[in-house]
This record gives sequence, C-alpha cells and structure tokens, in this order.
Amino acid sequence: MVGIDFARFLAIIGMFCAHLLPPAGLPGHVEGVSTIVDGNASTLFAVVGGISVVLATRSYLERGHVAAARWAMAVRGVLVILIGATLALAPGSIVVVLVYFGVAMLCSIPFLRVSPRWLLVSAAILAIAGPILNAFLRQALGVIGEGGGVSWPQWGEPAVALRAIFVTGTYPVVTWIVYVLVGMAVATLLIAARRNGTEKRFLAWTAGIGAFLAVFAVSTSALVYEFFGRAVLVATLPPEAAAATESIIGTPGFGAPLSPQWWALVLQTPHTGTTLDILRGVGIALFVIASMLFLAGVLPKSALRVLEPVRAAGAAPLTVYTVHVLAAAATSFVLLSGAVDASTDLPWWYLGPAILGVHILGAIVIGAILAALKRRGPLEALVSSVSGAVARRLGGVPSGGRRRRG
Repeated sequence: MVGIDFARFLAIIGMFCAHLLPPAGLPGHVEGVSTIVDGNASTLFAVVGGISVVLATRSYLERGHVAAARWAMAVRGVLVILIGATLALAPGSIVVVLVYFGVAMLCSIPFLRVSPRWLLVSAAILAIAGPILNAFLRQALGVIGEGGGVSWPQWGEPAVALRAIFVTGTYPVVTWIVYVLVGMAVATLLIAARRNGTEKRFLAWTAGIGAFLAVFAVSTSALVYEFFGRAVLVATLPPEAAAATESIIGTPGFGAPLSPQWWALVLQTPHTGTTLDILRGVGIALFVIASMLFLAGVLPKSALRVLEPVRAAGAAPLTVYTVHVLAAAATSFVLLSGAVDASTDLPWWYLGPAILGVHILGAIVIGAILAALKRRGPLEALVSSVSGAVARRLGGVPSGGRRRRG
C-alpha cells in the first residue's frame, strides 16, 4: 500500500526532526516544529508498525497457517530487538526505540486473530489503566525514567531491563502496545473496506475520527491544566521556577505522566503515555495515515513515479533509521572526542536545520537507490527472509503452500 509507505516516511522524517533540531533552551530551537513532531512522529511510526504486523502475517493467516504467522512475528520481533540493542550502543542523545518496538511486536502475537472491535477495546483498556500503573509504579520505585535505548550492557540486570522495557523506560510497551493494536485494527478494517469497495468512506471516517481525537485531547488537556494543574504546580514549585510551569508541562516526558496526581494523568504532554497523550498521538496518526492513503489513490501515475524514492524510503524504515542513528552517532563521537571546539556554539553538522536536511536527503537517496534496483532495504530483506524461513520450517507450511494435516 503506497499510502502506508508515505505515512511511514513522514514518521521517519518526524523522528529526524526530533533528533536533529535543537531542543528548547538551545539556539535554533523551532517551537512550531517541536509541537508537531514531539510525541507524534514516534506514535505514527508505532501505529504504522501495527499495520505492518497485519500485512506481514496476512498471507499465513488467510491460508490457515496460524502457527507460521506467530513464528514469523516472533522472529521479526527478536531480530528487531537484537538490532536495537546493538544500535543503542552508539554514542549520542538518540534514544533508540527498536528494543521497545520489538517487544511490542512479540506482545502482538496473541492478538493476530482478534477482531478489530476487540483490538480497539483492548487498546482502550490499556490506554486508561496503563498510565496509572506507570505513574504509581515509578513513584513506588523512586524512578523518573530508566532504560533509554536498552543496549546490551543493561541486560546485565535482566529484571531492571525488563521493568524498563515494559513500564519504566522511555518508550514503555504498556503504552506502545496500544499504538500497535490500533494499527492492527486499522489494517484489518482497511483490507475489509477495500474488498467491499468502501475504502474512500472508510478513509473519510478514519480521518474525521483522528482529527476529533486530536482536538479533544489537546482542548481537554488545556482546560484541565488551566483550571487545576497550573495552581498545583505554582504551589509546589519554588518561586523562581513557578514562571516556567508552561515549559514544564510542554516538555516531552520520559515515558510516564509527570505525577501520579489526577490532573497530571489527564495532561497530553508528549511522551508521558497519559490517556490524552495516547489519544492525541493516535488521532494524528489516523489522520495522517488516512490522508496518505487517499493521496496515493488520487495522484496520477506520473506523480507516483516521481515520489517513488520517497515511497521506497518509507518501505525501508529499519534500514533508513539505522543509517540515521549511525550517522548521528558519528557526529556525536566527533563532538565528544574534543576534536572540534563547540564551546561557543553547536556546529551545523551536529544539530540544526542544515544537518536535518542532510539526513532527509540521505533517506531519499537510499529510497532512490532501492527504487532503481527494485529491491527492499537490506535490513528489511534480512528480517523478512529469516522470519519467513523459520515460519515455514516450524509453522507447518509445506513447500506447496497447503496446510499440513495432522
């Protein structure tokens, strides 16, 4: 689905922006871009990831090879975890999301044959209960945020690593599995709409629901903060910090609500995993996905040919993301080594619009090469071939494709 690849490309570029543009408080910070991408780009990536779960297992399930579908997703999840744990060793400030996403893929296996209605019900329950569990567990443990990208050394304490992955980390699975389940429901409904000839109506409803969820989350959060949250923060913060309350609630969190208090559990602050944070992220993701699918359906073939490098880059997210992280790590290494004097200002090749443009251009070049060669991304091809081989061998899929009896 070309539109899905377009949406995935936008998610990747959004993460580039979050990683490479200066954060608040540093010269060159762009407030408008941060508002758009913080907490939304990664969420879009996760929802599209849920769509990919369905697309990757669809052929197995339609032929009745349930075990093969489960094996395929299990191997995909493990490989993503291995790549993520290795990539997280790279220096720099990027928190690699792949370990969390790989575990979320593993957690999606029990839901492979669940109907869209129950996928959404499960997502809603987790979106309500998850933030409460997250906030109170962190308070009980005295943890603000732990885990980061979860690289290999952190597995020296398995209990802490698993705790970070599921609840106390930067991208806890208790939150991310919600996005994956929503994506799975969207994919299943989209496939059904295409078969029934009602795709345009489905896309219109999806875009409308997405816009409503995003507006509802933002407006409700603003009201709660205005009438309750600000007074609590001003009363609890030192006088010299009271004026900075807006920046506090607008700064992305560490994967959990700012506080276990009810008003903090309601705010839609990015990367806090509150119910409204989830609703805003899901709403924007639904709107973008529906818009990209509609756009891909109405664009003439000539325009799609021009956009083929973008589509191919969006179809190779693991490869493009890995190259991006390694390139950012290389500049971080140069900066941290002291080879360059960065005492007065951050160099253009480390943070800022210029290096962001270089990374975006690099992604498009990768897409152009893959499109010209008519190939998948190398990491995508690796994951697909290994997972397919294991699924066929252990999932009872004979060479002819028929289901094995007995």
